[in-house]
Amino acid sequence: MPERHDSGYRLLFSHSQMVEDLLRGLVWPGGMPEDLDPVWLERGSEVRVSAWLDRREQDMVWRVGRRRGEPDFYLLLEFQSEVDPQMEVRMAVYRGLLHQDLVRSREISRWDGSPLFVPVVLYNGAERWLWGAEIPGSGNSYLLIDVLRDPLPGDPDNLVSLLFELERSRSPEALGRPIRRLATLLAGADGADLRRAFCVFLRESLLPGRFPEARIPELLELEEVRPMLRQTVLEWTREWERQGRRDLLVRQLERRFGPLGGRDRERVDGADSERLLDWAERILTARSLDEVFGT
Repeated sequence: MPERHDSGYRLLFSHSQMVEDLLRGLVWPGGMPEDLDPVWLERGSEVRVSAWLDRREQDMVWRVGRRRGEPDFYLLLEFQSEVDPQMEVRMAVYRGLLHQDLVRSREISRWDGSPLFVPVVLYNGAERWLWGAEIPGSGNSYLLIDVLRDPLPGDPDNLVSLLFELERSRSPEALGRPIRRLATLLAGADGADLRRAFCVFLRESLLPGRFPEARIPELLELEEVRPMLRQTVLEWTREWERQGRRDLLVRQLERRFGPLGGRDRERVDGADSERLLDWAERILTARSLDEVFGT
């Protein structure tokens, strides 16, 4: 499940709208420096090969165009479901290999200084992450963003903030607000691709993890999630009611007639709520199990 969850993040953050909201809402929550304000975003290659043919693959790289002719900077995104104390070393390797690639492709000159890298780790695990520094763009550290614990961006319509709300929701009711807002913000043709990405994330990762017994349709739209969850709650309520009646009936039958055999136990386990209630009423006058079950 963690691999599927990380894949869901890679899918979502392959959209520039998510990356820009990440930069504005969490990397620079007090407002982006004017010279860093992105004019455009371009996805970069995530596979690097060193001079010794050592292959290293990073989750995601974005090249960010800047205003006033300033050199571009590079956002290095890493998605983690588990704590990695060696992340500092990994990020240093990624930065070095990316720098080599930029020189090799003549995107920068070998005589230029190192470009600005902004390494960011998005972490959504249960254990607290105790490593890393909160200095975006530092040459010796990375910015850790704890999905489950860090303060949410001030803008309630920030898409990354809504993603974090989904992650922190533990009930169908709590999922309602971010899903409703996402459906509104991503309505129409312009938001169709990202809307589908959120649907895939919900269907394949988040909802199965939260509600493993829920029936999730293969073709799912954001507008369908809330009524689907309401129906799931109703089904769970009916099932809990049936289980309660079944357990009570078994106790009554065994107190009256002794331990149930395998066949009688199967009858009780397979009965619906109405049949269980009918049998419970018959116990009052029945002289045998056959009379209870009507056989």
